[in-house]
Amino acid sequence: MKKLLLLGGIFSAFSSFSQTTIYENNFNTGAATGWSLNPSAIGTNLWIVNNSYAGFSALGIPDTPNQPGTITGGPNSHYLHIYPQPLAAIISNATFDTGSASNNTAETPVINTSSYTGVNATFYYLCGGQSGTSYGVIEFSTDGGTSWTQSGAQISGVSTWTAGSISDAALSGAANLKIRFRWVNGAVGVDPAFAIDEFKVQGNPGASVNLTTSALAQMSYCSGVSSNITVNFTATGSPQAGNVYTAELSNASGSFASPTAIGTLSSTATGSLSLSATIPGTTLVGTGYRIRVNASNPASTGTDNGSNISVNLSPTVAITASPANGIICAGSSINLSASGANTYVWSPNTALNSSTTANVTANPSISIQYTVVGTETNGCTNAQSFTVTVNDCAGIEENENSFAVYPNPVKDILTVISENNTPIQSLEIIDVTGKTIKTSATNTIDFSELNSGSYFVRIYHENGITVKEIVK
Repeated sequence: MKKLLLLGGIFSAFSSFSQTTIYENNFNTGAATGWSLNPSAIGTNLWIVNNSYAGFSALGIPDTPNQPGTITGGPNSHYLHIYPQPLAAIISNATFDTGSASNNTAETPVINTSSYTGVNATFYYLCGGQSGTSYGVIEFSTDGGTSWTQSGAQISGVSTWTAGSISDAALSGAANLKIRFRWVNGAVGVDPAFAIDEFKVQGNPGASVNLTTSALAQMSYCSGVSSNITVNFTATGSPQAGNVYTAELSNASGSFASPTAIGTLSSTATGSLSLSATIPGTTLVGTGYRIRVNASNPASTGTDNGSNISVNLSPTVAITASPANGIICAGSSINLSASGANTYVWSPNTALNSSTTANVTANPSISIQYTVVGTETNGCTNAQSFTVTVNDCAGIEENENSFAVYPNPVKDILTVISENNTPIQSLEIIDVTGKTIKTSATNTIDFSELNSGSYFVRIYHENGITVKEIVK
């Protein structure tokens, strides 16, 4: 972490060459004006501003290292640092007392970066201590200090003045930004204690947008089903004309390397906002999805919703029947069996012996389409349908195949021909619910006004009734 932070500082020094300074303090007035030092003091190793560098050899306390010439007022300018408050009469340089477990912060005043992009903070620092026991931490807040986010890992083992920086997308477009330095120490570690100087916040002038995506009301969805959701988010800063807020879905591992756009909102509004989105039915099963909201003008990336979203497997529901073709004579019954899910609900419940079991017996008086909805233990559902065709078999002497229907599928006019010259008396079109929707007194009947789908033609003839299935 120490090397990465150093490299970050060097990089910032070059990348911020043309940036505007938003806030700075080199502490050379002898005070941390506007800063909050030790607001909730724990232990006696506290933050102070002075220009004390001398150690105390009798106690084995070394001098604080001199500053490089790049620090204003160096090599011994005023600086912000930890010192052992009870020993102030004899020692007040960047030193800590290992006998006093401490945890104290130095917080900047509120810094408004709402009209800046590429915001970063640069500084020089010292931090000896010991890894995992006595160390420094850098944190930032975008809500004026209500909540804090750590930037980078713990800092220790830095015994010479080193250039450092922090850079995070959340620093830009924040009306209430604060940054703080935290010192935590246990019973071991070496000097120097945490020390800061030449603190500066810079950014690129211009519009920026800071986006925070809120937690979702629902965290579990089903594959194969498109789910409409509302994505709530907060926007601060200055979105420009033509700005579009876009909700994006990560992959199942939470990565936004190739996100899926699931909803948009064209707006320049800020504050608490929401947009309508749809999780596609083609989304793969997984448990690590996240959603974030981005802005287009200026281009800004928001935080994600903060918790993993699950897309669960939907059941594959199937229906088998006995007889398998679903054709029965009036007064007869048919057995229908559903599979692929945990529980089932059949509809309509017309002529069923049960509507909530996997296996049901149906005894309809007319042709009808049954639908079963299967639900899996994860709450996901799927449906399947099956058509039962009821024939009036009384008096039928010839085989059904003695009548030919064409064309099938039909577009306009359907023609019925008797292959053994049995006289046709009339025709009826019946839908899948068993309702008669059209009749004809000839051997032709018009389908042109009907919607696409499955139908039945009931053929009345001198030997009885024959039913044929037709597709429009």
